[in-house]
Amino acid sequence: MKHAQKKNLILLWLAQAISQAGDAIYQLALLWLVLDMTHSTVITGIIAMSAYLPALIFGLYAGVFSDRMNRFKLMIFSNAGQALTVLLIPLVLWYGHENVWLICGFAFIRSCFNTLFQPALQSFIPMLFPPERIVKINAILVTSGHIAWMVGPFFAGILLSILSIKYLFLVDAASFLLGLALLLFITQPIHFSQPEDHNHWSELKQGLSYLFSQKPIFWMIIITFINNLFIMGPAIVGLPVLVKTALNGTASDFAFVEGCMAAGALGGSIIVAQLNGKLSNGIIWSIGLFLDGITYSFLYWANSVELAMVMIFFHGIGIPLIIVSRTSIIQLHTPNKYHGRLFSTVHLGVVGTTAVSSVLVGIGTSIISVKLVFLGIGIGAALCGITGLALPSLRKLR
Repeated sequence: MKHAQKKNLILLWLAQAISQAGDAIYQLALLWLVLDMTHSTVITGIIAMSAYLPALIFGLYAGVFSDRMNRFKLMIFSNAGQALTVLLIPLVLWYGHENVWLICGFAFIRSCFNTLFQPALQSFIPMLFPPERIVKINAILVTSGHIAWMVGPFFAGILLSILSIKYLFLVDAASFLLGLALLLFITQPIHFSQPEDHNHWSELKQGLSYLFSQKPIFWMIIITFINNLFIMGPAIVGLPVLVKTALNGTASDFAFVEGCMAAGALGGSIIVAQLNGKLSNGIIWSIGLFLDGITYSFLYWANSVELAMVMIFFHGIGIPLIIVSRTSIIQLHTPNKYHGRLFSTVHLGVVGTTAVSSVLVGIGTSIISVKLVFLGIGIGAALCGITGLALPSLRKLR
């Protein structure tokens, strides 16, 4: 690997690790704060939905911006916007404005900035590295997130033993600013191709038309939509409810459960790197979907925080199998000029459906046992993986 590519990889990895550790701390702090303020799983689900709603509203247009504008500058703008928005949450709490709907508004604005970041990042990566290294680069970069989601919650658990929860938002803001500083040292491509002069709506239709013409990738994204309706709500809302209400745990317990899931995902990143070249990306993706779902259903039998930590570790192993293979398929099988729009569509599937799934889980856990919710959604998500394995066009995607 050339020196510039190696430097860029290190900087991207560090920037992502630091900012995503802040993400993990923020998500833990936000949901636990709301659950503690309201004692309502329904309101907690609504707040979680507000944090992901921007992807549903203008997620596809974020991809158009990524394909029209300088992707690097969009990443910098997004990190700065998220840092400033997160700072507002502890400020209003310190001044005694403990209004859950005001916090909901800040969560929405923060997510608006994040919606711009993801398609820009995934489209920027193929501009920095050669195609033959893309799968390994993605496997390396995804470990930054898994380490972050392991270290972040454990760090939050330690902080919560000495500080109040509002200080965790300051840590998240600092992580974005530090990640932004690291990104500024990246060596950018010399040439940045400008798109043809079309209006945004025309470019959005052009990108969607291209996606519809690529049937295997189209069906992969459709299955992603369905799978995330099962998985993401329980991941965001179900886990804190499980720890707090079913297992009588504390905020620190929840942090350690989240950390164990990230530890499992780190192990999965190593596995997916080893599987590269031995199995097609389509098969790896389908296996990941199955593992992601079936291991969630095991939480039905969790009767202690410690047992939940073990179970969630194994659940985490399937996550990178999905993310790395799906990202690599799009980057390798489609032209870079469409990447912003395609990755924004994926982001819509992953994050946008989280909004719907979160509020449904919030309502569902107010009616039936949270353990029954995990059992049902786990089986449903596993069926998505079986569907992927049953489709030859998906299995053959390399």
